[in-house]
Amino acid sequence: MKRISMLIVAVLGASLVSACSSSPPPTAADFCHTLAQQKARYLSAYGHPSTTNPLADLVQAVSAIGQWVPIFEALQQNSPPDIEPQVANIVDSLKQEEQQAGSAGDNVLGALVSGLMTSIESSGSWQQVADYAAQHCGAGS
Repeated sequence: MKRISMLIVAVLGASLVSACSSSPPPTAADFCHTLAQQKARYLSAYGHPSTTNPLADLVQAVSAIGQWVPIFEALQQNSPPDIEPQVANIVDSLKQEEQQAGSAGDNVLGALVSGLMTSIESSGSWQQVADYAAQHCGAGS
């Protein structure tokens, strides 16, 4: 009887631990909150173009592109199941574009064409995420 009681307690304990550790999937509100946070962080760092130094603006724009992967990775972690695959596709395409740019070497034109093809392939996902954000987070998101 003592063994059965211990077994029941162990099973109940394991059930409670697994129930407490599994969290519900993210919601549209989670997505919108993360989008607003990431947008504010991005704009505070990169949203102030110079009117007097176009070269600095270009350098800043190139630097800003490097921040897109972490932004969309954060968004992916907080995406509901109905939009997460599209956000994951964007993350993958951004990573692929970064890799292509980093390995361009002397073949800048080839890297440019390859990056353009990657962008075209993921354009549907970009549109779906933009539509989702407009529908659930407001038009200005």
